[in-house]
This record gives sequence, C-alpha cells and structure tokens, in this order.
Amino acid sequence: MAIHNIIFDLGGVLLDIDLNYCMRQMQALGIDIEAFEKKGMQTPIGTKAAVLGEGIVANGAMHLYQTGDITTEAFLEGVRKYCKEGTTREQVLEAWNSCCIAIPSYRLDKLRALKQQGYTICMLSNTNEAHWQKIVEKCFGGQAMVDELFDHVFLSQEMHMAKPNDDIYQEVLRQINAKADECLFLDDSSANLEAAAALGFHTLHVDTSKTQNGMVVAPPSTDWTTTIESFL
Repeated sequence: MAIHNIIFDLGGVLLDIDLNYCMRQMQALGIDIEAFEKKGMQTPIGTKAAVLGEGIVANGAMHLYQTGDITTEAFLEGVRKYCKEGTTREQVLEAWNSCCIAIPSYRLDKLRALKQQGYTICMLSNTNEAHWQKIVEKCFGGQAMVDELFDHVFLSQEMHMAKPNDDIYQEVLRQINAKADECLFLDDSSANLEAAAALGFHTLHVDTSKTQNGMVVAPPSTDWTTTIESFL
C-alpha cells in the first residue's frame, strides 16, 4: 500500500540533541542520576520506559515527566532535592534543557517540500513540557512555524503515553485515520522503530549528528533528507 503519512521523531531526527551533555550538566549540580531514577516515583509496572535516544531510557520520575504524569514544577523540585545545597530551580531547568541544540534549516525545508508533495506530515515525540517550550521558542521560532510544518503533533507529555509502547502508535493511527502500512515512521531509536514495525509501519532508522559538549561537531553519516525519497 502507498505511503501517505510521514511521522517524524523530534530529538535526533529533526532536532540535534546531546543527552550525555545534559546528564553531565545535571551531575555537575550534584545529582546521582541512577539514584534519582530509582528513588521516589517509579515507572508504572507493565509499561516500557520512555526511550530518549538509542540505548537511553527515562526511568522513574523522568518517565513520569515525559508522559505528563507529574508537573514541571514537581519534576524540577524533585530533581533539586538531589542537588547540592543552594541549587536553584533555574539552574536545574537550564541543566535539563541543555540537551536541546538546534534544528538545521535544511531539515525544515525538507519537511515543507514533503508537505507540498501531498504527504501528511506528523511529529511523534517522547518529550516534556520544559523541553517542548524551549524547542518551540528557540528552535522552531514560535508555534506558528510548528503549525505550518505539521498536520499533526503527537507529544508523549500530552498523550500520557510514550514510545515504544504500542498504545501510542495505535492512538496516532486512530487520530490521523490511517492504517500502519500507509505510514513511514522515522526515529533514531531501534527500540521505537522495532515496536512500530511490529504493528505494520514502514520505518527508517535515522543517523544522528555527532555532538560534544552541547554542540554539533559533525553531520550524520547518512542524512534522512537525502535518503527518504527511496522509501516513498
């Protein structure tokens, strides 16, 4: 069946990110990341933890924040309790948001071109309120650009679901009124792609930009903007 819908992950696909840099920034505030994930709130039993990137998952409070089951203020305060004495909310927020780098303009241009070709363009992202607010303002340049580029935006924080759990993919299909084999899904996480493929989606594994210290140091080895046409 022909592909009519193209569904993009955000971080690592459209947005260049450096998750390791973010973790280092949080650890610099005195946080033991492993201890923070395991104490307090836990990922619900029977739920696959939200995938942040290849081999990186969000456990405990991080998962609950990604699925919108705790507020930004509750999350930041929860993190701050594990920081060095005197750490402020603003410092925690800055460290948490430090993984978000930028969206290269050529990727936005490709989205426009695909939309002009008649494809329904969607975003499906495991994200959270703090990251999303920064990305909309600093990377897209405002909500108007998001509305221009995407026919549908699906965010884990709003859906209270996260990839790679089946329910989030099924809800996307329901809302766009499509069958899985009519959709191409792009993600940088093998776990997310495997879950989608098992439901019948066409998938494209995306190579990410090479990042270091919160900056892009090299482009992807293979860029989805030049390979996607062969999947359509």
